[in-house]
Amino acid sequence: MSQKMNEDTELKPLEEIDLRKYPITTNAFTWTPMGIILYLLLNILSLMIPLVMIMTFHDYAMSSVYFSWRILFIFIDIMAWWGIYILCSLVFSKMFLIILDLIHAPKEGLFKVDKSNLDYRFFCLRVAIKKFVFWTWNNFCFPWASNLAFKVCKMRADFKSTMFDGWSDVEFVEFGDNIMLGQGAVVLSSMIIGDHLLIKKVIIGDHVVIGGNAIVAPGTVIGRGATLGVWATTHIGQKLEPDWIYIGRPAQKFKEASQMYEESKKKVIRRLVDTGEREELIVNRYVKKDLVDIAIDKLDDLYNKWKAEQEIQRRKELRKKYKDEIKDIKKKYK
Repeated sequence: MSQKMNEDTELKPLEEIDLRKYPITTNAFTWTPMGIILYLLLNILSLMIPLVMIMTFHDYAMSSVYFSWRILFIFIDIMAWWGIYILCSLVFSKMFLIILDLIHAPKEGLFKVDKSNLDYRFFCLRVAIKKFVFWTWNNFCFPWASNLAFKVCKMRADFKSTMFDGWSDVEFVEFGDNIMLGQGAVVLSSMIIGDHLLIKKVIIGDHVVIGGNAIVAPGTVIGRGATLGVWATTHIGQKLEPDWIYIGRPAQKFKEASQMYEESKKKVIRRLVDTGEREELIVNRYVKKDLVDIAIDKLDDLYNKWKAEQEIQRRKELRKKYKDEIKDIKKKYK
């Protein structure tokens, strides 16, 4: 079967192959001697400037009359050294990636897993560099810093998106604005199929939510406002329509987002623990109201209650007035 599959993938173009029937694995990257050398070289180059700063600081601090004060604020210097190391890793990694792209440009397709294959070899080199970038930036104190690393790797990602808890391939992935990757979610643009490497671009639209432990396969296109449920998995090249909720393996349509929104506005009954009374509660879990709107709603409720109380009081006063007048009339005619 393996031989038949290899012949099938070699003879047919990618668009004509039914990739869903083949065994797959996500282990598309392997370390090569050149990749290890690049990885170590990036570490050395990134450490050079911070080491020079540390040595300069030591000579200055030991000879300074403000030695005691410098020791008290040494944590500031440590943060500065770490920040310089992070920035240097970004700059040198970007330079290496530009050089690799000039030598052999990355492209989508189905490639033989063989070190003699240039596409596969340069894929491993690019991933080795990007692994270094993301390792350093994911260990930075600010979670949004990894979004900057995506930009260095020529991947579209904005700073409002929450991607720190998930995992994503480091090329041929386009993220929209304000997306959310759940904890353990995986976005793949590359995958091993038999003895071939598949690289296919993934496009994720604006305001997309990918649930925890969900898997986005290579070639997936997720429309604006779509939601991929927890543990859901897309198949290779699947297209998810905008404003739909998908669940299951493979992902299938569940409900429209607008339908879920309408259902979220339905009234439910809750029981008050202190009094035992029951009252209607409007559940609106999918819409965050502005604080001003909430304040206005509360003021409207208070005004309506006050108006109702005033009406009740007015009726009581009228009733009392009429009773007094009736009593006076009865006394007058007796």
